[in-house]
Amino acid sequence: MAGIKKITMQLYINGKWVKENEARVPIQDGGFLYGDCLFETVRVVKGQLFRYAKHLERLQQGMAVTRLKLSVTPAALLKLCQKFITNNDLRDGLLRIIVTRGTITGVPWDFSGAPNLYIIGRLFSPLPEQPARIVFVREKDYPIARFYPAIKSGNYLGNMLAKHDAQQQVAFEPVFVNRDGIITEGAIRNVFFIRDQALYTPTLELGVLPGVIRDTVLEIAAGEGLPIFETYIHYTDVNQFDEAFLSSTGIGILPIVWQGFHSQHHHTRRLQKLLEKHFTARN
Repeated sequence: MAGIKKITMQLYINGKWVKENEARVPIQDGGFLYGDCLFETVRVVKGQLFRYAKHLERLQQGMAVTRLKLSVTPAALLKLCQKFITNNDLRDGLLRIIVTRGTITGVPWDFSGAPNLYIIGRLFSPLPEQPARIVFVREKDYPIARFYPAIKSGNYLGNMLAKHDAQQQVAFEPVFVNRDGIITEGAIRNVFFIRDQALYTPTLELGVLPGVIRDTVLEIAAGEGLPIFETYIHYTDVNQFDEAFLSSTGIGILPIVWQGFHSQHHHTRRLQKLLEKHFTARN
């Protein structure tokens, strides 16, 4: 898989627009010190934000849980995101909103100052050869925290360690299995399975992140008349499925296989094409 094409962007750093190579994060920023932050990664398609309202809704839900607040109004945040796209002539890529506790002074858990806001972005990463290979890994081997409803916090230590281990096994993504043997999600992506033309995905009750593309896939599948089951999927049952795929803002839909499992991914590839049409139709 080739590397990410690199361009120097103009970033929004807590009230100022600065060149990427000149951007600085305060050493006392709560996100840097403690992972005390939330983020949203939004897909940009032909210069437009894809399902921005859904990302904002999830961000606001996460802020309610973590008692964070935006330093700008939702309307102002949208304008900042649109300005980021314009400033960087970003036609297709990813935009990331990061909200941190702020520049901490005094006792961290009593800090009540202003939060910090960052907007960064990049072009899409090249996709791996399809179908991509995954490995199943045990959550108990990594510092993974499950919370329902799941929030998109800046603490991805366990996820990144699992990604590193998967790469060492020449796999694109690790998919977590909890202590009960139930599949939850990928390190940074949701996972789906298909059997007898029905769609299965882990229930959000497991502390799985409610991915925006996950929601979009479920809407598309419902429109196609596919039965949908958000449920508990045991690791020992995975080879009974006909197809499987990952979903995320960055990759859309990606067919997957694992050791001992093969598929033609007929339904997956149809959903993949429908999602690509959805990206264009929404913009």
